[in-house]
Formats: sequence, C-alpha cells, structure tokens
Amino acid sequence: MQSEILALAFLAMAIGAPLGKAQNPLTPAKGAPSAGAPSDQETLAVEVVSNLSAVDKSNLKLYWAGVESRTHSRWIQVLPALAKPPQSTPGVVKIDCLVHTDGRVTGMTLEQASGKVALDRAGWAAITGSAPYDAYPYGISVEQVKVRFTFVYNGGAAATSQTPIGAPRPR
Repeated sequence: MQSEILALAFLAMAIGAPLGKAQNPLTPAKGAPSAGAPSDQETLAVEVVSNLSAVDKSNLKLYWAGVESRTHSRWIQVLPALAKPPQSTPGVVKIDCLVHTDGRVTGMTLEQASGKVALDRAGWAAITGSAPYDAYPYGISVEQVKVRFTFVYNGGAAATSQTPIGAPRPR
C-alpha cells in the first residue's frame, strides 16, 4: 500500500500535478462562484441624504456600515434568478426611505427603477426584510435620517428608467 502511494506521488510530480487534496472537477475552486451564485458585481451603497451635523455624521458612520451589511446579506438571499448566472441581468435600483432613531423604516419610495420588476422587488425586500435596524447610538440629535439605498446588479446598466415620485411601489 505504501509503495502504491509513493508511486502515485512520483507519477504526479512527473506530470506536474500538485500534491495534496485532489480537486473534484465538478466542484468550483475555492473562491469561485458556483452556478447560480451571485457575482462580485452585486453591490449595495447606503448614502445619507439628510443634512446632518458633523458630529452626528461621525457618530453614525459605523451605524450605516451595519445597516449596509445587514441589508446586503438579506439582498443576496432574495436575489431573483434574473440577476444570477446564466442570465446575469444588469440593473440599478435606488430606494429612499427614513430610518428612525429606533431603527424603524418608513416612507420608502422607489427613486430609480431598474426596468426589471424582479430586481426592483429584491431591493425593496432587502430593506423591508432587514428592518427594523438597530437603534441609533446614544447622543444622536436627530429623530430620523433620510437615506438612499443603491442596489447595483451585475455591474449596473447604462440605461435605467426614472420612477417619478408618487409612482406605485413594488409589491
């Protein structure tokens, strides 16, 4: 048995194959996206639209990073098939809302539609599925902050449609 292993090791070295764990050709390499998995081109940004004092901006910086992380995790869970390979449809969705001091989200409006209802709905579901967020840290002087969530699918799209204020929200 030991001689068979040694013979295989020499054979592997002779043909230049790496030694160690064999990679199953049907299993994606570590770090490679599997079929149907979201690509690295799905990005989310949370931008503060309200005017805040420099102190509040600074004190809320980590808070918004947490909101973004939580929403991104939820978004990846609800990505529609349209956004995944092999379709990988690009698009950009912008949603404005108010995040209150207690983490509640109100006043959601679709500010920019992607042109694909499934992509718009996934962004909407990522926010509603993540809310309520944590309460603001102690000492913030405002009761609510208007923020814009920008969801970019597969690198975005050159042509996106604008949804006028007061337009129907995705359901």
